[in-house]
Amino acid sequence: FVGGLKLGMSNLTQPSIAIQNVRNASKKAGSSTRNRCQNTRGKKRGIKVYDGQRIPEGKLLVSQYRLQVLPGWNTKMLSNLHIISTAQGRAILTTERVDPKPAEYAKLPTRLGDQLPPHLLQENIYRAHVHVLPDQQHQYFKLTEQI
Repeated sequence: FVGGLKLGMSNLTQPSIAIQNVRNASKKAGSSTRNRCQNTRGKKRGIKVYDGQRIPEGKLLVSQYRLQVLPGWNTKMLSNLHIISTAQGRAILTTERVDPKPAEYAKLPTRLGDQLPPHLLQENIYRAHVHVLPDQQHQYFKLTEQI
């Protein structure tokens, strides 16, 4: 021993032991990338108003992903298929018969066909509609005897 240090081969062999014990990581740190987002919240889509409910102008009436409810009077469909009111009034939910128009079908791309299938003209197709009856209505009404 010299000055508290041990001389000899043991000092030279210690670094080589440390190098031999170092291992490379077999897996990188981090979490799995599969099956994430399992506890996401619902999108809260659907009809947002009741039949006969008073609503302000610009209120969201229907939030939908696919076209299930069609817009009616004083309503507007946005590009993401949501329906909003364009007037203040009362909401009305109805189920109405849809009448397909052959002229509108001809405007579709040719890959979808150039004429309306005949079975669509024979079937009764019913779809849900949402309307808004405004509180302030015009006064341009005429009696049936005057027409």
